[in-house]
Amino acid sequence: MSAKEMKLFGWLLQLMCLWASAKATCNVCNAVNSMACYSLNQTQACDASGLPTRIPYSCPDGYVCVSSAAGVRCQPSSSGTGACQDCNKCDFTRTFACTGTNTFALCLGTDAPQNSVGTCAAGYVCNNRDERICGLDTQVVPTCSYADETTTTTTATTATTTTAATPSTSDASAYCAAVQAQGNYAVGNYTATTCRQYIKCFLLNGSWRGQAYTCPGSTYFSPSSRLCVTTVPATCYTPLSTTTTTTVAPTTSNPNAYCAKMQAEDYYPVGTTASTTCRQYIYCFELNGSWKGKLYTCPGSTYYNSSSKTCVTALPATCTSAVASLSLNGVDLE
Repeated sequence: MSAKEMKLFGWLLQLMCLWASAKATCNVCNAVNSMACYSLNQTQACDASGLPTRIPYSCPDGYVCVSSAAGVRCQPSSSGTGACQDCNKCDFTRTFACTGTNTFALCLGTDAPQNSVGTCAAGYVCNNRDERICGLDTQVVPTCSYADETTTTTTATTATTTTAATPSTSDASAYCAAVQAQGNYAVGNYTATTCRQYIKCFLLNGSWRGQAYTCPGSTYFSPSSRLCVTTVPATCYTPLSTTTTTTVAPTTSNPNAYCAKMQAEDYYPVGTTASTTCRQYIYCFELNGSWKGKLYTCPGSTYYNSSSKTCVTALPATCTSAVASLSLNGVDLE
């Protein structure tokens, strides 16, 4: 390779390294100009301790934030890939993906986040380049931008509307105090009982009062006419069965119910407690049209790794008290 080709190769290698750095870096202070990328198109200053201030400054339209050897700058989006784009992407071990500054999802050995919701403990943030998943916010910077949390909070605050709760008919006077209107009101829709009942609201000495009544004989209360009638109103119903059916909760303590939620033949984690549930896993399979599950415990002092789906000697990243909660397909892991 000639000297010219070597120089060109070195330049290309440096450019690739800068591109990779620019793409991955978010909330990381750049020593060149003491700035950091806050989001794809926002920057932020760093304090004297070298920590991001979390105060965003927007780039001009058509520009993105890039962190490189030249410092943190806003550059035209056409010039390259901006920072803060590793959110919702699985880490290199295919164990997890950060979905927010302090939330994550399991990848289960795939390249995409699965239907999983994990939360870091208070004071911890998620970083997909940290093998611990959740690290102290004084030591680790989040992979995802704080901009997402700020937008969500602002939207929730400005879009909040107050909806009056439907008053309960269990206390007639309390119901009438909430309705604040004289007249007869239906109690419920069950044909055999509440559909035959009504509450009469009236004002007494400046206070709202209510009295519950039951229609005589085989009559029913009509919400439209507000009278007792012989024909069953359309709003009344009779349950098909009065037998109470208990549904087995889909927990890891019940492998069959757990696998019914997974709906796929595979090996799945049980929990995040290093001494107990982190050493267990459940094998799900289908038998005669029904999903079944079998609970296993890794041998010796090994742990179940949800990425490799094998028992390993090293403690997996999911086995830590830094994880506050973790669920998979709606099933809470222990």
